[in-house]
Amino acid sequence: MVEQSSAPSWIRRAGHYRMLRECRYEDLIRTDFSRLFAFSAGASGHLLDAGCGTGNETVNLQRQAPRLRIYGVDVSPAALAIAVTRPETSDSIFYRSALESLPFPDGVFDYIASHEVIEHVEDPAVVLREFSRVLKPAGVCVIATPNGASLWIEHLRQRVMRLCGRRGAPVGADHTRPPSFWRHEFRRAGFVLDQQIFDGAALEFQLFVAPVRWMPMLSRLFEPLRVVPLVNWLLCDRVKFRLRRPDAGGGTSGKVMPCCPVCRAGLDEQGSMLVCGNGHRFARNAAGLVDFTGLAAEPAAVAEGSPDPISEIPSFTPAARSRWVRYLRRGALLGLSLFYAGLLLALIPLAFAVGLFHQPLRR
Repeated sequence: MVEQSSAPSWIRRAGHYRMLRECRYEDLIRTDFSRLFAFSAGASGHLLDAGCGTGNETVNLQRQAPRLRIYGVDVSPAALAIAVTRPETSDSIFYRSALESLPFPDGVFDYIASHEVIEHVEDPAVVLREFSRVLKPAGVCVIATPNGASLWIEHLRQRVMRLCGRRGAPVGADHTRPPSFWRHEFRRAGFVLDQQIFDGAALEFQLFVAPVRWMPMLSRLFEPLRVVPLVNWLLCDRVKFRLRRPDAGGGTSGKVMPCCPVCRAGLDEQGSMLVCGNGHRFARNAAGLVDFTGLAAEPAAVAEGSPDPISEIPSFTPAARSRWVRYLRRGALLGLSLFYAGLLLALIPLAFAVGLFHQPLRR
């Protein structure tokens, strides 16, 4: 049995995440995401679910537009193994691939979806350039990510650490950026920003501080504030963007065929592997999915006792802190927590007033 104190947060907070679904808050967050695509009736084409995980977003988007052909990519073999076994994803195609080098030709997708993934990559600029490359002209890309401009304590901590020239955590744990950062990166990658929306008002507070039984009341109280300028920027913990690639030139049509992520050459089947004309080989994993995260060795080159590449990944061990630094840190976090709680209390009258006219969670 996993010790409660050392278990991941999603295990320790299982009740909170369950309530997130029961009070329809999770449905609202996902509906906001899919609504940004503005699918027309009978929408068809090819959609890339970039960072598909276990396929939750794949299923949601397939329900919104049943005629879409969805391709999912992720680096986690465990998550992909779940995605391919779900009955709802039987018409989708999955590959194991890093977002920094997608195994697809230029201009083949009509849509790209990336739900809370872009903040976990080492260099977002590289990933965004890949999104722009594989998206058709006038294609739509929708990205959801944490709102690093909010006043939630963890977001403030990460911003202060970066201002001090320290990352403070490995990639994936230090990941929040303000919307201004993302808008700048989108422009650099060649995207046009069509729409930006905020949601998840005080969501982190509800998940990690407030008792689970408070979530139905708090979500209905604060979520209407997502439409109030400046307040939504400071209070909402999630931000979503609808991006468009400028309409210049033409993309390809028809079936999306994977290509070599190294040289973009076409791939041919050779037994259980895919091989390009330049000799780059890609094997299938235990789930039968092509693994584009690394080149497969030549059959004769595989030797017994070869080192496990996973063991070569460096681990992150926090540096030991002196006692006074720990006290200072706890005092700062306590002060920020009191400030945040005071902000929520001050916003209650405004939340009641706005909720009379706008209630996203209205049943």
